[in-house]
Amino acid sequence: MPRVLGHTPAWLSRPSPGYHLFEPTPSKTQALVRKHESSGLRQPIATRDSEIFVAVGLEIRWADLAQLKEDDAPRYRKLAVSLPLPIERLTISPAGDYLAVSTSHTVHVVSLPDSSLLNTDDQSPIRPKTFQVGPLAHVLEESPIASILWHPLGYRDRCLVTITLEGVVRLWEINRADRSSFSEPTLSIDLIKLATAEDYGHDLSASQYGASKGFSVDMADLEVASACFGDSPDQEGVHGWAPMTLWIATVAGEVYALCPLLPSRWQLSESPGNLTLLQTLVSSIDINYADVSDSQEATAYEKATAANQLSWKSDIIYQEPLEEVLPNGDTIKVFPRPASVPAIPLLQGPFTMKPDVDDFELSDMVVYSLKTFSEGEEDGDVAEGLPAAVICLLTDTCQVHVCFDAKGVEGKWLPLDGDEYTLEPGDHNLIVAETITMVDNAASSSKQSITPDVHTDFSFFVSHNSGVYYISLESWIRKLEIELSNPTHEGTTYRLRTLLTETNTKVEQCIRRQPKDTAKEVTSCVVIEDGIVGYLLLTTLDNEPQAVTFDAPEDGLSASDAFAGHELGYSPSEVRELWNPRKELWETFDLYAALNIPNRHKNFLKDEIRLSPANLELLMNAHRVLSTHTDRLQHAVSDLFNRCQRLQEEYRDQILRVSQLAPKIDAVTGDDEEDLEISGSARMEERLRRVKAKQEALNARYQALRRKAASINTPQISEKESAFTAELQTLESSLDSTKQTLTDDVDGIEIPAWQRLDNIKNTKASLAKEVEKAIQTNGMNGGQTTTRVNVPSQSRKLESEQVQKMLQHQTDLLEATTNRLRDFGIVIPNASVEGGG
Repeated sequence: MPRVLGHTPAWLSRPSPGYHLFEPTPSKTQALVRKHESSGLRQPIATRDSEIFVAVGLEIRWADLAQLKEDDAPRYRKLAVSLPLPIERLTISPAGDYLAVSTSHTVHVVSLPDSSLLNTDDQSPIRPKTFQVGPLAHVLEESPIASILWHPLGYRDRCLVTITLEGVVRLWEINRADRSSFSEPTLSIDLIKLATAEDYGHDLSASQYGASKGFSVDMADLEVASACFGDSPDQEGVHGWAPMTLWIATVAGEVYALCPLLPSRWQLSESPGNLTLLQTLVSSIDINYADVSDSQEATAYEKATAANQLSWKSDIIYQEPLEEVLPNGDTIKVFPRPASVPAIPLLQGPFTMKPDVDDFELSDMVVYSLKTFSEGEEDGDVAEGLPAAVICLLTDTCQVHVCFDAKGVEGKWLPLDGDEYTLEPGDHNLIVAETITMVDNAASSSKQSITPDVHTDFSFFVSHNSGVYYISLESWIRKLEIELSNPTHEGTTYRLRTLLTETNTKVEQCIRRQPKDTAKEVTSCVVIEDGIVGYLLLTTLDNEPQAVTFDAPEDGLSASDAFAGHELGYSPSEVRELWNPRKELWETFDLYAALNIPNRHKNFLKDEIRLSPANLELLMNAHRVLSTHTDRLQHAVSDLFNRCQRLQEEYRDQILRVSQLAPKIDAVTGDDEEDLEISGSARMEERLRRVKAKQEALNARYQALRRKAASINTPQISEKESAFTAELQTLESSLDSTKQTLTDDVDGIEIPAWQRLDNIKNTKASLAKEVEKAIQTNGMNGGQTTTRVNVPSQSRKLESEQVQKMLQHQTDLLEATTNRLRDFGIVIPNASVEGGG
């Protein structure tokens, strides 16, 4: 998990305007609103860059987090939208111009105003244009809404996908100029009908409003819990089938897929991700068609599927797309939906999980497409890629099953009415690589959700009533992508088995909630990354904001590497959330509004108190309301008392730690030694000065060595080296006649040095011969010549004087020693020492 910098900041805490953005509006009268139980966790927050849209009851509030953080007088605006039920979900379109609002049974689309309206002084509510989607399809009498999504390939990002709890999928290609686009979907699919259909001979669309419905066993198995698309087409390396695949998770714990699910018009923008999307899509279809055509074991359905994929691809490739320029300057290519195959694809699934896991129910899911795009080895080769994916399933007991789909989901269709081949059951397995348990022995609940991380792939947050958890699969998914993008046949099975068995998923809890807060309303979280706001996780607990600020990893650095860097470096102490007083201690309490007195009994409050059943019921209701309120006050006060006691204990612990740390600091600063002339900060400054001086000396020495090394390594020689080289050349030419040149003149003598050297060598040789001859001549005569050495008389006199001086010195030493011994009382006879020479 990225390093936590802090928890709920001051600009989101009470009494700042950021806190009041999430606070419900107090009302003395209770609205006559029917309450419906939500099928999952509420998603009351949606973001557009640094802007935030918050659903509070029946209201939608709009603010800019950057203004809430930095402006002196921040403000927010209200969007006046008429809604019949409390808001359950908010979803922003990819282009950021529409807001999909979902209640328990209805869906609405709000045309968002321009961001400049937040900078005005006008505080009146904004009344944007609002359209109800499916006024006859999404009503109270029909199935509740399970999920709303924006299609990633929708034309101008205006294709809304709604999925009901009973398994009805509808595509709405909305257009403000055409009101009928909000009334009738361009495509509707009944998953229960599609699951039992064998061909397109039956009507597979959703039943009309008011039509009778028969019971089917598949109705319980196809109760939708969540849905999502494979991945975003803007990411480079995503396979072409991924953004066209709608993954569906049912409450019963089964996973299905619809591929390809396209609106009548879909678009691709000019981005590297969309280019690789088409390349992988075309190469995958061509390779599959070639393999099936050459295989003798291929069934009739497999051959028909490969042929349908090829014709479906031809409709896309060989039709000229319509190019449009958006108002922001981007260019898009608009494609019509291929007409050679039916618009409703085959419902693939339920997929089998291997190895088997215990029975569970699903609450939410998220799917990541593996980036296995690889260029061809040669210029003429096509780019390839696998439609593999990682599916993360969130169970009702707060467990996450991480499943690996190695085969991938491809486009498939039912047989047409009259085709000779029949539908064959497929064997599609999901490999359960890891099961992550976040809460031990958690109770079954659907109030939990998954929020993908906006900073890194394969990372997401799980919202639960016990807190918010961060899960990152990036450390081992990247290795899996490399293995699949550069396959080697030798040892592939062993490497994949080792990789899947040694998964190292990081799981940490970034928001902790007290056990007493589990009964409060918890909502799904959102992740925001902005230059001013920072890397922020935001959620609400009982209509109060809770946030965590993270330290965003550097661009190009994976989350795992950044996490390892924090471990190697300085690790600060744990950042704890600041305590805020509970709202029971400061919120106003209106007893009159809480009693909910009927209108016919309100006049009794002005009369005298009489013993009557109506007054008795009123007193009992007042006692019940007051007892509940006082109980909440008692719990709030007890919590405050416990916090104060904890604060005192922590202060004592801090004082103890400081007392233990003080002697160590004194030992470093020298305050523990009294005889030092310099102590305290002066000693540390003196030591720092010496260290700096030593560092400067080392730096100067290093620079000198560096300059010397730089001069040695240069190809040019210095002046001294060139002079020494010239001297050596001159000396060589003067000593060797073969090296002599016409311009050589060493010492200005007519006879060169080498000739003089030869003359000396010849003279030496001749003298040596003469000496040998003289020795031989004396030896032949047999006589030996005795030479008498005559010593001069002067030398003999000098030697005699030196001997006399030495004898006199010895005599003086002997006399001095004798006198000293006599002084000590030792009797020594007289003796005379004479010397001569």
